[in-house]
Amino acid sequence: MKIQRNVDKIRREKSDTGSRKRIKGKKTAVLIMAAVCVLLWLWTGMYRRWQENHSGIPDAVSSRTENGECFLDVIANTDEIEDKEEFARTVIRMCRENSFRSLRLSADLYGYPERIEINVYFHRGDVNKRKPVLRIRYETTGFSAGKECGSGPDKKDYVEKYKLYVDGKEIPCYYY
Repeated sequence: MKIQRNVDKIRREKSDTGSRKRIKGKKTAVLIMAAVCVLLWLWTGMYRRWQENHSGIPDAVSSRTENGECFLDVIANTDEIEDKEEFARTVIRMCRENSFRSLRLSADLYGYPERIEINVYFHRGDVNKRKPVLRIRYETTGFSAGKECGSGPDKKDYVEKYKLYVDGKEIPCYYY
C-alpha cells in the first residue's frame, strides 16, 4: 500500500516561506531606498553650504557705523586670497555699489562714511574666532567730506578724494 503524503500541507509550508521572504525583501528594499533618500537630502544640503562657502564672491556679514566711520566684517568665501590688492578693490566697489548679498549699507541718516574699516575673513565661521586675514581701509585724504562734497550719499562720487589701504599699505585704487 502506498503512503500518501499530504501534498497540500507541503505546498502551504513552501508558499508561507516564499511569501515571508518576499515581505522581508520588500521591507529591506524600502529601508535601503529610505536611507538613500536621506543621504541624498543631507548631501545636497551640505553641498549647497560648501558651494556657498567656496564661491569666491565676497559678502558682508556685519556692519557698524559710528561718527562718520563704517566698520565691516566681510567673508571672502574662499580658502585663500591670491591677489589681495584686487580683492580689496572688489570689496570697495561692492561697498560703493551696495551690492553685498547678505547686507545692505544705509547712507540715509549720516551720509556716506568718511572712513571704512573692513576686516576680511575666509569663511563665516572664522568671524570673531580667528584673526582677520586682511584689513582694508578706505578713507578721505584729509578733507572734510561734509564741507566739500555736501552731505548724503553723493559723497561717494568724489572717489578721487579717497585712498585705499591694505594691511596699512596704500595701494592704487582704480575707480570705475
